[in-house]
Amino acid sequence: MTLTLEHSQIVEADFSAAPLQSEPTPNLAAPIEAACARVPPLWPLKNFVAVNPFVGLSGRRFLDASGLVRRVTHGDMMMPMSYYKAQWEAGRIGESDLKNALEQARQTLPDAHLEALQNTSIETLKTALGSTPDADDNAILTVADWLDARGDTQWRAFVVDEISKWCSAFYDEGQASWRMPWRGEPLFSAWKAAARRDANPEMMGLRGFRSFVAALPDDAAEAIEYSLGVLQVPPASTVDFLHRQLMSISGWSGYVQYQAREKGLYGKHDDSLQGLLAIRLAYEAALFKNYNAPQMSESWAKNVAPQKANAEIAPELLARYLWQSASEIAYQRGLMGSLQVAAAPQAAARPAVQAVFCIDVRSEVFRRSLEAASPDIETLGFAGFFGFPIEVVPFGARHGSAQCPVLLTPKFRIRESISGASHETVESALHRQQFSKRVGRGWNSFKTSAVSCFSFVETGGLLSGVKIIQDSLGLPHPEYSGAALSPCVQHEAAPHSQHGHEHANLHGSGMTIENQIAVAANALKHMGLAQFARLVMICGHGSSTTNNPYGSGLDCGACGGHTGEANARVAAAVFNNPPVRAGLSSQGVVIPEDTHFVAALHNTTTDDVTLFDEYSIPATHREDLQQLHKNLQDASQQTRLQRAPSLGLTDAPQNKIDALVRARSLDWAQTRPEWGLAGNAAFIAAPRSRTQNLNLGGRSFLNNYDHGSDIDGSKLELVMTAPMVVASWINLQYFASTVNNRDFGSGNKTIHNVVGTLGVWQGNSGDLQVGLPLQSVHDGHKWMHEPLRLSVFIEAPREAISAVIAKHESVRELLDNGWLHLFTIEDEAQTFARYVGDAQWKVERLRGLK
Repeated sequence: MTLTLEHSQIVEADFSAAPLQSEPTPNLAAPIEAACARVPPLWPLKNFVAVNPFVGLSGRRFLDASGLVRRVTHGDMMMPMSYYKAQWEAGRIGESDLKNALEQARQTLPDAHLEALQNTSIETLKTALGSTPDADDNAILTVADWLDARGDTQWRAFVVDEISKWCSAFYDEGQASWRMPWRGEPLFSAWKAAARRDANPEMMGLRGFRSFVAALPDDAAEAIEYSLGVLQVPPASTVDFLHRQLMSISGWSGYVQYQAREKGLYGKHDDSLQGLLAIRLAYEAALFKNYNAPQMSESWAKNVAPQKANAEIAPELLARYLWQSASEIAYQRGLMGSLQVAAAPQAAARPAVQAVFCIDVRSEVFRRSLEAASPDIETLGFAGFFGFPIEVVPFGARHGSAQCPVLLTPKFRIRESISGASHETVESALHRQQFSKRVGRGWNSFKTSAVSCFSFVETGGLLSGVKIIQDSLGLPHPEYSGAALSPCVQHEAAPHSQHGHEHANLHGSGMTIENQIAVAANALKHMGLAQFARLVMICGHGSSTTNNPYGSGLDCGACGGHTGEANARVAAAVFNNPPVRAGLSSQGVVIPEDTHFVAALHNTTTDDVTLFDEYSIPATHREDLQQLHKNLQDASQQTRLQRAPSLGLTDAPQNKIDALVRARSLDWAQTRPEWGLAGNAAFIAAPRSRTQNLNLGGRSFLNNYDHGSDIDGSKLELVMTAPMVVASWINLQYFASTVNNRDFGSGNKTIHNVVGTLGVWQGNSGDLQVGLPLQSVHDGHKWMHEPLRLSVFIEAPREAISAVIAKHESVRELLDNGWLHLFTIEDEAQTFARYVGDAQWKVERLRGLK
């Protein structure tokens, strides 16, 4: 039934009576909690990290979650059929892959899908390539959606803009000159106070809105109950309906979830997401009362009918799922074939240099180049925080940032200091820093104030032109860093673990010697350092870009969205500390006297590597250091050459590649300074010898793991519960931003506007954006990221892996529900076993996959 909304159908409700009463909805706490739990957290720009956008749905099978997402977001979790058709026609998916996908689905999907699978064949899948998705009659609508679909209105955009406008003011982190007066109140209470004074909704046609808000219950949960009563939502539909409300403002829902998550890590409760839900529902109830036409009741009742929660999977969606699985099987087939190649022999001689890199896929390319530069260099892969869960407080600052995976909380606070500086030097640096900050704040207040903004543009515009010209030409220029340190002092500033003060543990500041020994022993145990070279390089990574709000998303996820410099420098300092070495020796971990650790940072945009604290390297190692510098330069050059084609530099002269790649990091108009982790598809936990002879194309996370040295299985447990899960988060963020950038990405970065320094809008309004910009996964002509669920390969016995799966429910959900694929590498990679769920394995020899 189609309804046209005319002005005469608008019923002006009487909102003056208070309090509002409605038929109470029983047992609402559980549905509210369940709906809120489906929302993934969204980290702010300052430490933007990859998030699994389906983290709240991991308890469902991937296919079932796809159906739910389609109903709730009106978008998809897989590529359109045209994408799979192109893959098929290009020969990247073979008929055997389709056959295996169908066979696996019949083994792993629940009984509810078996009838549909029995009616599916290779031929019907080929025919489905020409199909288009039908309109989803099961899509759950908000009142704003419902009204817009039936009349010439734009309520959905208006409601999102109103909530986004208000949240950006409430959560502003310093961008606004004038701060909201209600920031100290709970979210819903603050909104009520502001909304009662805001005439904008009534000016746009939402009559009596201020009276309606004033009469709402003050408690968010009671307000939700009232709104659901007005909307007549049946209990069986409540969770999905509330989920739709939150996903209609998914960006702000995610950011509020992040705030609640951060507080929860430190034992604090935050129900702000419930408050945001109450705000969203208030607009719903007000709109419903305004447009309460009797002839519309039947249509609205169908929208909130309970059967929506049990909607069946559409045949077209099932076909896409099978094509998606086939594309993943095709990739796995090729990777297994590569792994089957004879592994490199384990090096017996002591290497000249050992280089420990993050498991990041970008490190795979550089490690391969560094090993090619010298046969005396051994590289290893380990999570880029290097086992040091620290909070680093910058020089002169009161608060720091967590330099560890978001799954962990920092255990130690490390303060940056100036090595070897006198008290006078430190005081002078602090005074300069404080003065520079005051000047910066004052200048920003002046140029953004209401009385000076126009005159500032008139008088200061020409001066700003100098910086514009520098940025346009890609010229380097000094920028305010917040430290206000002279270049020589900046070079000497370093995170300081206070290892000389055994009792320096006030408020978690520093690490006692006992702490350092324990953390160092644990880190070395899991790094896989069987022997120690004369130089051991601990190499973190980070990115350097200009005019890029999402710059931290290119930094190290294992370091909480920051560069890995601090962790590398702290780790090297601890490993070099004589008392720590003595403590390790007493535990049987003997570091040779001639072994020295050096910290480094791999710039993933330019592929340059910087060594830190070289002044501390003993004279006996100067020749080793010089050789390392040369090898690093050679590796950097080779890595840039390998990356050049993907950056559009295929035709550039080879002697110009270095300069052109570096220039991208300085170009403020460059939307693709580097590809980040685009293309990631596999996670391999095995000895480096298993992959050393392979070119994995920068698509694999490489985690050193030797089951033979893992006596108690603790290393395997750590691999599967930390780096494997983090890699899955990264993989699913890139996956989601590719298959559905509208709902799970952040659109076109050329029209991004920073909001409150914490996120971006598309244009000058709308919801806070989530996920990756389109330019991070597409080059303007083709997809640079192939959306594949992560394929995990672990060289360990099935029994040991199964024990970890049985012990950890979160890992079991990811695997049993098909959010990633798991294989064991057996018999020197001649045999692979696929995990098929419910503690079952299927042996797959390579010839059976061809």
